[in-house]
Amino acid sequence: MRIRNNSVFPALSVEGPIGVSMLLLGAYLFWEPSYGRKPDPSAKRPKGKTGISSDVGAAAMASLRPNLVPRRGLRIYRAFGVVGALIGLVVGTEFVVPLLDSTGGSSSSEPFSPEVLKGFCVAMGFFLGYTLPKVAENYIVVGGPPLTIVLGYEYLVYERGIDLQEVLSGVPVISELSHPALSSTLLVSTTFLTLTFRMYLRQVVPIFMSGLLSGGLIGNGAKILHSMSLPESPMEIEVIFSSILALCSIVMQIYAKFYRRGRNNKKERTQAREKRMSQGKKTGDVVILRCPSCSEEAPHKVVNRKEGAKGFEVLVNCRGLNQFDEVCNFHHTVIEVTRQ
Repeated sequence: MRIRNNSVFPALSVEGPIGVSMLLLGAYLFWEPSYGRKPDPSAKRPKGKTGISSDVGAAAMASLRPNLVPRRGLRIYRAFGVVGALIGLVVGTEFVVPLLDSTGGSSSSEPFSPEVLKGFCVAMGFFLGYTLPKVAENYIVVGGPPLTIVLGYEYLVYERGIDLQEVLSGVPVISELSHPALSSTLLVSTTFLTLTFRMYLRQVVPIFMSGLLSGGLIGNGAKILHSMSLPESPMEIEVIFSSILALCSIVMQIYAKFYRRGRNNKKERTQAREKRMSQGKKTGDVVILRCPSCSEEAPHKVVNRKEGAKGFEVLVNCRGLNQFDEVCNFHHTVIEVTRQ
């Protein structure tokens, strides 16, 4: 028997756990920590016991693993995997095991015992849930923009009565095209642009997916907890608050992924370069200097370095190419200045 919200035991209602679960899952998807984390160079996989290097092992795994399995463990993949595992547990408990009991094959001594079937359903649910965002990401990246352009064109022409040929009548070529030809042209051009920029789309689509899901889950989960009732119609779904949260999540993740990490990497490279320059050049190092012989900014190899009256005198050998594509091989001395 279901206990309603106005009973003396409101904690036993189903709305509370659903709202709390939506809030927790939305908060988990709100931020992706790997976007702002500096990659660890020491996290490379060591060599295996068979002597095969990590590069060969990574290439073998890349060839054996299907493309639909994500190679990066983003939170959206793990969240869908957990939800899929829970659904698999429910399916195995409520449908698969009773079906096995009805057929008379539920003996614990057999390999297909109820526990084995539940574990198999959980594993399959986790796998399907883990790969579902990747499959959706592939469909969105490849087919999303072309379908949006074509359906939007059809909607404007047949639903709103807006003829793009009349709007673009100033262009001589477009005015001579028919509606199917113009639609096909838009489809082909959009598909070409999508395939050209698919590398950037694959970086942005997971951010938009996790941001939209996070905003929708947090906004509607909070509304369910506040009203202690599930929405009975699309008009009761919280849209404004969810949109604001989704926009905040998307903006923060884009900033962390494309701007903050790049700024930190640039700062670290600058500090490393200044540190190398402050430590002085050693014999065999290569520096970029202007050669007095070929008058070009060319790489120079440090031949000798000694301390003089004006500082460290460095003998360098120009390894640049002259106008005859020959190595300059000119030796000259420069004074090394140490930055404070």
